[in-house]
Amino acid sequence: MESPVMVFEMKKKPYLGTFGIIKSAIKIPLSSYTFLFITFLTSLPLSCARLIPKLPDLSVLPSFLQTPFLATQKLSLSAGSYDTKPPPVPDSIFLILNTLLIDILRFVVAITTVHSASKLHQAANTGTRSLIRPISTTTLVRPISTFFLASFFSSVSVEAATYWGGHGPLVRSRTIFFHVVHGITFAAAMAVWSGFCAFWNMGVVLSVLEGKRGLGAFSASGDLMKGNMTRGTILMVIDTAWRISLVLPGFFLRWDFFGGVGYKVAQEWLFSTATVLNWVVLVVYYYDCKNRQRESKNMVLVKDEPSDQV
Repeated sequence: MESPVMVFEMKKKPYLGTFGIIKSAIKIPLSSYTFLFITFLTSLPLSCARLIPKLPDLSVLPSFLQTPFLATQKLSLSAGSYDTKPPPVPDSIFLILNTLLIDILRFVVAITTVHSASKLHQAANTGTRSLIRPISTTTLVRPISTFFLASFFSSVSVEAATYWGGHGPLVRSRTIFFHVVHGITFAAAMAVWSGFCAFWNMGVVLSVLEGKRGLGAFSASGDLMKGNMTRGTILMVIDTAWRISLVLPGFFLRWDFFGGVGYKVAQEWLFSTATVLNWVVLVVYYYDCKNRQRESKNMVLVKDEPSDQV
């Protein structure tokens, strides 16, 4: 006869829900001043790079989407309308180099946050040396190649979704019904992009924590997220909504010089915080998927075992 304690343990779910993942992710930075200090140091160069003048505010988009856009177009406001013209060659080179610099800084933030958050998620009492040592001894080739592939795939897919949103066949329709249909299809396209974004970002986490590389990391990501893809999509939708909400005030409010600078600095700080929290959420989501995968294997083993006869 089975023990009641054993029955309770088997029925108890060893994994978290969507808000449980977010709650656990928020607890990680709040539980360690060392983590806050390390992520602040690694995020500071990224925030400063985003504050470089002459750059349009495209922080909400992946950098690989920004590179061709910035290299081929320059929007200037004239007579109340946007006029598109190619930028001078020095400006194009400057914009491309700055975009690549931001990509490298994003990678530094990603690998630092994933390593530190993983250590703290497994053991709350973790010292500074324990958080830094794995980062300095990690081979960077595998994570950085996976990171750039994920950024590229994300940019291509979001470019297709945003192109549909701005130039779809129903955009110029004067019928409200078709506008509603267009809005629904665009929202569905962005939801699909969020799901793929979770898939690619999980590949980066696997590359950092398990040494996976390139397409192999994405294949392992698909296996790990099997049956839990919807939760990853919801988490990425929340992250995207948060980033868009940071950009919207700049479109609707007029700022003077000092107010604009102060708002821009605060906005970039919030963007950096969102980037760190997003990777922390992905780490917690990674361990949640691991627990679900382990539980599924245990359930299969229990079903395969012959039942004891009393």
